[in-house]
Amino acid sequence: MFTLPFNLIVLCSAIASIVGDRPNNRLFHYIFKPGTMMLLIGYVVMQGFVPTTFAYAMFVGLAFSLLGDIFLMLPKERFIEGLASFLVAHIAYLVAFYQLFEPQVTYWWVALLMLIAFTFYRLLADKLGPLKIPVIVYISVIMSMVWMAGELYWQNPSYMSLTLLIGAVVFACSDSSLAWNKFKQPFKGAQWAILSTYFFAQWMFAQAILI
Repeated sequence: MFTLPFNLIVLCSAIASIVGDRPNNRLFHYIFKPGTMMLLIGYVVMQGFVPTTFAYAMFVGLAFSLLGDIFLMLPKERFIEGLASFLVAHIAYLVAFYQLFEPQVTYWWVALLMLIAFTFYRLLADKLGPLKIPVIVYISVIMSMVWMAGELYWQNPSYMSLTLLIGAVVFACSDSSLAWNKFKQPFKGAQWAILSTYFFAQWMFAQAILI
């Protein structure tokens, strides 16, 4: 578990990143966006964690998320590289969840997520151009991550499984906000919506390694 002082430091770093994301002066954003992820990764390493496949896969997810952050905040944004980095991160989280998974399908959960994914894709499709296939792959992976997190909780309701489920759902909300703002319609407060949910999700995932 994270301590209260550390949580406050992470919160301040995350807020500095969001507030600093301004076209005319992004210095704080350049420092604190990767800095927030580095705080989470550094704390997990310093606290030590049980060396399991789950923990290592979660750690890989955090590391590739940091790489994705760097690509997306560069002065000349590298969206494809950022998308690829976050795709690897989501696959790593999916691998981690699988370590706790007992083969089981909750059909209403699958149906709900498929409906949400299909509806969201259809809303974006006419704006995606050549990115249609990459976006389909990305949506499929992140919804698989959300699905498996849900299955873990339905199988074994616990603080750990609840942490993973909340983190996965909130991460999906962050990615959805980013996609909507980039491809469909920019909206006021987008960066607050995207980054606040993103940092919260990563905070939940980092904690899960130490539970």
